[in-house]
Amino acid sequence: MTPTIAGILALALPLFLLGLLFLRRNGAVFLFYIVLCAVGIGYLVTTGAIDEIGTQVLDQIGRLSAEKSAEPVPAAPAPATP
Repeated sequence: MTPTIAGILALALPLFLLGLLFLRRNGAVFLFYIVLCAVGIGYLVTTGAIDEIGTQVLDQIGRLSAEKSAEPVPAAPAPATP
């Protein structure tokens, strides 16, 4: 996944879900909110800030997955012999 896509998803998904949660009853306001979010994210894409955000998100995901893989796996107990 590229940093641009990761940055767009990291910003757009929470914004969309919050807008859906709070503004879904008022359709015109919700559509206006979506358009303003798209303009704001478009501005961040144009200035290159979304790449920096995406890089931070991907680094954090990589760090979390490295921590999970670095944890020692407990050894299985030896089978009991009669």
